[in-house]
Amino acid sequence: MNILLVAVNAKYIHSNPAVHSLKCCAKEYASLVVIKEFTINQEPSHIVREIYKAHPDVIAFSCYIWNRTIIGQIIGDLLKILPDVDIWAGGPEVSFHTEQVLKEWRLRGILAGPGEGAFSRLVSAYVEGTAARLPAVLDASNSPRLPLDEIPFWYDDLTDFTHRIIYYESSRGCPFSCSYCLSSIDKTMEFRSVSRVLPELDFFLRKNVPQVKFIDRTFNCSKKHALPILQYLSEHDNGITNFHFEIAADLLDEDYFALLKNMRQGAIQLEIGVQSTCPETIAAIERHTDFSKIAAAVTRIRSFQNIHIHLDLIAGLPYEDLATFKNSFHDVYALRPHQLQLGFLKVLKGSAMELRAPEYDLLYTSQPPYEVLATRWLSYDDICLLKQVEKVVEIYYNSGQFTHTLRFLQPFFDSPFAMYESLAGWYETHHLSDIQSSRVRKYEILLSFSCSRLSDRLDEKLLCSLKESLTYDLYLREPMKNRPTFALSLTRWKDDIRNLLMEESVSHDLFAHYADCSYRELTKQLHIEVFTSIFPVPTAVLFDYHSRDPLTNNCAAIQKPLKPS
Repeated sequence: MNILLVAVNAKYIHSNPAVHSLKCCAKEYASLVVIKEFTINQEPSHIVREIYKAHPDVIAFSCYIWNRTIIGQIIGDLLKILPDVDIWAGGPEVSFHTEQVLKEWRLRGILAGPGEGAFSRLVSAYVEGTAARLPAVLDASNSPRLPLDEIPFWYDDLTDFTHRIIYYESSRGCPFSCSYCLSSIDKTMEFRSVSRVLPELDFFLRKNVPQVKFIDRTFNCSKKHALPILQYLSEHDNGITNFHFEIAADLLDEDYFALLKNMRQGAIQLEIGVQSTCPETIAAIERHTDFSKIAAAVTRIRSFQNIHIHLDLIAGLPYEDLATFKNSFHDVYALRPHQLQLGFLKVLKGSAMELRAPEYDLLYTSQPPYEVLATRWLSYDDICLLKQVEKVVEIYYNSGQFTHTLRFLQPFFDSPFAMYESLAGWYETHHLSDIQSSRVRKYEILLSFSCSRLSDRLDEKLLCSLKESLTYDLYLREPMKNRPTFALSLTRWKDDIRNLLMEESVSHDLFAHYADCSYRELTKQLHIEVFTSIFPVPTAVLFDYHSRDPLTNNCAAIQKPLKPS
């Protein structure tokens, strides 16, 4: 008996925790279960061939909005070449409207909802020869639901997870009822015992795993669960592993803050779903948050300078028009998160939002990811504009590569959104949206945009400051083999740069870790730029690319004012 579990991930770096959880829950029959993981970027024909070569007796697919379309195509082809093989599907994309999915894909059956118990029953039935008696839908009503504590830890061997994100689940469900989320349907909330979680996390720490991403919907919804875990990670930090948590910031209290403040820089990162700051919208989606508390918590954590903060907004929610969305954008932007995700409403199958779509005049794509096209408050033109803004926010803000330049440009525009809207318009007008631009080219585009849109406000001094801001941002990330065209000439500063390096090669006051380096060796380790406009006096900046900020990935940069010649 050969039972094949198939995952089709969005990217190679991703893994699929569901298939691994199902396999380990097959218990004594786990050796009969084979996992194959692919990506949506691979040709369907390649995936079909690989599945065929595995000679499966049963195939089970893990289905989500990102892979539903390609899986449907794959199943259609497999039914032709493997007509005697039973095909099952599970996951959120097939757990609702099951009759429709069964008919559309001509499946043997569906595992609806949490699948560990159902899959264990399925495997046993095939091994014991009773599979014909299995119902077409296996769910909580006819299959045991395994408690989270009974699901084995499946990461004993990390061979298959090299260079991939490790996902970990310490709780399942969510206490909140956000209408756009599937977690609002199943009110069950359960936790993996802290006594089990800690040794499992210790395994990742001992293995020096680069990142562990918790898939808990709201990690800190239970303080007695979350706080001991954070405490353990703080006390056993290995200096390498980063842990990602999705939290509700307004639930944080003094105990959390005291712990977070003292964690290693880069040890954890926090994703916080704001979604909207419009009170009517928050009420309509049945989300119970207090933005003033969120803002206070984010501001406080930001002051610690040790935790990467990711804030989310969702466009297309009820009662939010373009004007109120701009307000939400400005409220979140003012908090200066390291990442600001401008997302779009997905009308997930089975969600309360799907039921209320007619009430909101909510239009969305027929195919996954079922993304909003328009609402009673937001036109398709508005959505198109926000899509363009999302792109430039991703390029120029979320990359973290233009921090000083964006700060320089902001006062020339009425608001942050107006700046990105104007930049998005420039991209659209010059047909740049669908072009993959090099890193330097993005800086050149920003310069061209600024010079054009601000031509009547940029005098010679301000233009010099703009170019220096671009240069500073550029060299914070990497030494350039070819000097960018907008970087100012260093000819008049050659002696100053040489003297700085000579002095450092003797004293090593600025970079103690280069104490063994000679002058010549230092010229290979450090890059020096001189800036005359963005600092009060001419200043040399020494860029050290062997030391980086774990939150921004920018290199260490030490400023050294130059003595008047």
